[in-house]
Order: sequence, then structure tokens, then C-alpha cells
Amino acid sequence: MRLTTGTIIVTTFVGQVAGMAGFVSFPALQPEFQRLWTLSDSEAGFISGVYFAGYVLAVPLASGLTDRMEARRVYLTSLLFGVVGALGFALAAKGLVSAALWRFLQGAAFGGAHMPGLRALSEAVPAQRQGTAIAVFTASFTVGSSLSFALSGLLASVFGWRLGLALLALGPLAAAAIGFAVLPPTPFRQEPRLARAPLRSLLQNRRALRFVVAYGLHNSEVSIMRAWMVTLLVTSAAQAGVSSFGAYATIVATVANLLGLPLIVLTNEIATRRDREAVIAIVMTLSGLLGLILALAAPLSPIVTIGAAILFGGVATADSGTINTGLFAAADPGRRGAFLAIHAVSGFGAAAVAPILFGLLLDLAGGSHRALAWIIAFASQAAINMLWPLSYLLKRWRPAKSATLEGG
Repeated sequence: MRLTTGTIIVTTFVGQVAGMAGFVSFPALQPEFQRLWTLSDSEAGFISGVYFAGYVLAVPLASGLTDRMEARRVYLTSLLFGVVGALGFALAAKGLVSAALWRFLQGAAFGGAHMPGLRALSEAVPAQRQGTAIAVFTASFTVGSSLSFALSGLLASVFGWRLGLALLALGPLAAAAIGFAVLPPTPFRQEPRLARAPLRSLLQNRRALRFVVAYGLHNSEVSIMRAWMVTLLVTSAAQAGVSSFGAYATIVATVANLLGLPLIVLTNEIATRRDREAVIAIVMTLSGLLGLILALAAPLSPIVTIGAAILFGGVATADSGTINTGLFAAADPGRRGAFLAIHAVSGFGAAAVAPILFGLLLDLAGGSHRALAWIIAFASQAAINMLWPLSYLLKRWRPAKSATLEGG
């Protein structure tokens, strides 16, 4: 029996969410790991960032393979590697080096599943439903990371962190089973190869390139949020004399991530009817400002910090579906896999580097126990985040200026 398009989209969404069960298992428990393994802020940032380094190295291979073989097969195989990575971290991580190695493998497995899964879903639905499928699949990233925060904190508090995180391996296993049952095998049809190299084609496709850059800036901010939010909340609570706040902090991070779900869909719908790039520029500006507000609120009150964190988390993720849909539309159909690979390298390369640099800034500014260190780190991120909105305004200003000069 062939499933309806809506059923395929929804069940694939559920599977992808389950597959991300271990996505933020380290950041969710980062304060505990820093104490247990005596990690500096820079070292903790490195372990968070190396996950995305694994993603970056794996995704060009995995996404490129979807131009030569069925995307569904790449997706399912990568999910099974995710099971191995989750178990390895839970059972064998003992410090900086071993934790980084297992997180690297988890990131590589996710890299092999994320973009190929997006392509497998888009090819399983009619062309007129691809925009909806892409937006919903993109939203699974937000829901999956939210669930990962909640499950990591809950299971670690009940069973201890080793057994608790080992149970998270059931997530990608369930995702593989769902994908196998729901995504229909599609006859592989290789698109005609174009004459130019994919990278050269992308560089000449200026519209696609702008979405690639936007994805890098977007992911750098979101990875910082996910890597450091729990630590910031725990630090804010400790400064107010509230101890043992870690489990509550993961719930706050869950809510902050979940707020992004309706915002992702809403933002994409607005962008469909308006100037897509203008919508992205507005969201980037707002998220940069909210990140700075969060840092300023942290020393004032844990309650104020919680509210600021929830708003920042929701807005920071809001433009992901809009950016991905824009890239998918701008990419040459015959090279969509290659375009997605470069898009992912930009986004998750930035996601790999950003938490490390953020942790380094915290260390250089005196450590995460200092309010000024958080302000400096978030202000630096906000400044970088404004580059894309400024470039958009410059692009709009130049044609307007040229038209004025010609009219004069």
C-alpha cells in the first residue's frame, strides 16, 4: 500500500527527530563533563565543535553519493553508523581525546543522514509538495535538538550519564527502521552531467552563493546557542546562589529550541510571499540583538535569563527553513546533490568552528564565571551575524543608486 504524501512527510519527520536523540548529548551535560574531566571552556568548546567537523568531512561524500546512487540507501546506512557513535561515546569516552573522537564519529554519521535524508524525502514527494517537505524536514532539526536536550538531561539524571546516553542510541536505530518502512525505493536516475565543475558553477550562481553564506552565519550562531546555553543558564543560577540547576537548564534549552519550530514554518511562509532575502536579513538582525540581550541579562536574574534564552533560541533558528528552501530553488537541478554538499559544508563548517572560538573568547575574557566574558563573546557573534544583513542592504542600495543616477 502506497502511503500518502502527507504521511511520508510526517513519518519521515518523526524518524529524523528520533535519529537526533544524541545530537546535543555533550552540550546538555557540559557543566558536568567540565567538572568530571577538568575541561577548560576552550576544550569544552572543542568537543562541541568537533561534532560538526565530523559532519563537514562526511557530508560532501554522502551528499555527492546521492548524485550517483539512491539517496535513501545513503541515509539509512548513515543512521546505523549513528548507533555505533552514540554507544561508543556513552561507554568509552573518558576525557578530552576519547570524547572528541566519539563525538566526531557521531557528527560524521549525522552528516551522512541529514542532507541525503532531505534529498530522499524531496524525491519521494510530488514537485508541488517539495517546498513543504523541505520546510518540515528542516524543522525536524529544531525538534530533534530539543528532544536531545530533554532526553540527555532526563536519562542522565535517572540512570547516570553513561547508561542514560547509551539509551540514546535507540534513536537513530528507530529512525533507520522508520526510513526503511516509509521512504519508498526510488528508481535511481542520474541527471545529465554539466560541463563545469560543481564548485565553479556554484561560484557563478550568485543567488545560490548568498544562501550558502547565510547558512554558514546561521549555523554558527545556532551551534553557539546549543553548545553554550546550558552552561550559561547554570552559571547564571550559580551566581544567584541556586545550585543543581543543570536538569532544569536542559528543560529551558528544550523549550528554547522548540519555539523555533513554529517560527521556522511561519518564517518560510512569509518568505514565500515576500522578498526571501529581506526576511532572512531581518531574522539575522533580531537574533544577533537577542543574543547580546541574553548575555546582558545573565548576571541580573536567572528568571530574566531564562526568558531571554527562550526568545533567543527560537529566533536564532527561525530562518533555517527559509535559507534551505532558497538554496534548493536556486541550485541547478542536475547538480543539486553537489550544491547541497557545499551548502552543508558552509553551514556545519561554521558550526564546528564557532563553539570553539566562543569558548576561546570566554577563556581570554576571564572565563565563563565572568559576566563580561559572556557579553564580549555574544557581542562578537552579533557583529559577525550582521555581515549578511549589511550585504543585503548594500545590494539593494546599489541598484537604487544606479537607477537614480540614470534617471538624473
